[in-house]
Amino acid sequence: MLTRQAVRRQIQLHLDGAITLEDLAAWAESVFRDHPFDPEGAEQIQEALSVIRDAVDPHRFRWEEPDFEALLELLDDSV
Repeated sequence: MLTRQAVRRQIQLHLDGAITLEDLAAWAESVFRDHPFDPEGAEQIQEALSVIRDAVDPHRFRWEEPDFEALLELLDDSV
């Protein structure tokens, strides 16, 4: 089950330079299709994954860095 914490970890890996934006978007696409979302954060997880997936569009040759700070805030457990 995909949790908000798991999505936050992947975003942090990108921010730390461990994975590229393209790899992050590919991961988001994969888990969006293949993993159930934690019911408590499903709406936030879906929104964050959609933003990440849309950041890289190879058909339109578009690569845009999402506002990762806003996504991390959206996925924060404490809110």
